[in-house]
Amino acid sequence: MPRIDRPSALCNAFIVAMALVTVPTLVAAKSVEGRFVAFGPGNWSCADAVAVVEGNHPGSQGRLDGFIAGYLTASNVILRNTYDIQGGEPASAARAALLEFCAENPDVNLANALAVHTQRQYPDRHSVPR
Repeated sequence: MPRIDRPSALCNAFIVAMALVTVPTLVAAKSVEGRFVAFGPGNWSCADAVAVVEGNHPGSQGRLDGFIAGYLTASNVILRNTYDIQGGEPASAARAALLEFCAENPDVNLANALAVHTQRQYPDRHSVPR
């Protein structure tokens, strides 16, 4: 019987889960009402994310930055013809754009805010290394 490599299986499951969140217009793996479960900082509201950056929230900036970087990495892995969703810009540029969006949309959760960001970035993404 072939042995299943548990870390690889978990990694694959994570990538698939991120694909479901990252490409909501292409994949319909949500509830009948169009909702999905987000964990950790992905479930924070935009107001929470802004409060973390301002130091007024018990969450950590490291968790926020890690979630953003992980989401962008998953986007690069999953999105078709995408080498760099940021189009050569650092993750800090995504963080700044995300916080600007969040300041204007405090009730949106962070996973959805990042989905908006990656959809906006998609036309400017790099499809090959530069």
